[in-house]
Amino acid sequence: MFDKRNQLVFYANILIIVFGLTVILFSDFVLIGILFTAIGAILIFEQIKQNKGAFSISGLEKELKIDDTCGTQATLVQKQNTTACHVANTVYWFKSISPVGAITNFSINGQSPAEQKKDGNNKYQVCMTLPANSDVTNGIETTLKYHYKNAFGRTEGVLSHTVDDQTDRLRLVVDLPKGRPVSTARAYYIQNGKEEALLPPVVTGETRIETEVVNPKLGAEYCLQWNWPEPGLLKRIGCLIK
Repeated sequence: MFDKRNQLVFYANILIIVFGLTVILFSDFVLIGILFTAIGAILIFEQIKQNKGAFSISGLEKELKIDDTCGTQATLVQKQNTTACHVANTVYWFKSISPVGAITNFSINGQSPAEQKKDGNNKYQVCMTLPANSDVTNGIETTLKYHYKNAFGRTEGVLSHTVDDQTDRLRLVVDLPKGRPVSTARAYYIQNGKEEALLPPVVTGETRIETEVVNPKLGAEYCLQWNWPEPGLLKRIGCLIK
């Protein structure tokens, strides 16, 4: 939770509380002990508040719908409840959007992003201006939507999400088109270069794949990976005609 410097400050505040409680229990200076205990508790509260991330996310669901058997057209919808941890926060950035194929038509709550850019890892970031007339510290429902082109034509596909903000629940869903069912699927996360397996995803009707993670690790990339067969010749021709 804290870096080394903040850990030392935290332990110092704990000692202040312990000193205050000791004075209360083993001396006649009860008021002084209460004062020290209260000061230590306030300092810890403020330290935790200051070290809190800018935002927290509740109930994040990321659903990818592939529209054709060739995987040339797909739409991603990300729904979440976004809470600002500090009243001074005025914008929210959706980060780590992987540039698989071509990505177009970004929208946030049905409107164009306030700003759009690529970071140093060549991943997209899009910005939402937080509404001034709402209490974002209590959380607001947020929907990000964008379109993929020529992104899922291979026999292996991946839907991923990097946890950039503290999140209580993450759900990844892939909807495949009828006529090209999933062969195998797995879920895993990557953190500090190490891959760890998750419980097998749920597959429904051979075309819907989903996995859910409670309290995903901050900074980790969660992946829902699937394999499906090559589309037949007639299907490939049909995709070219569309």
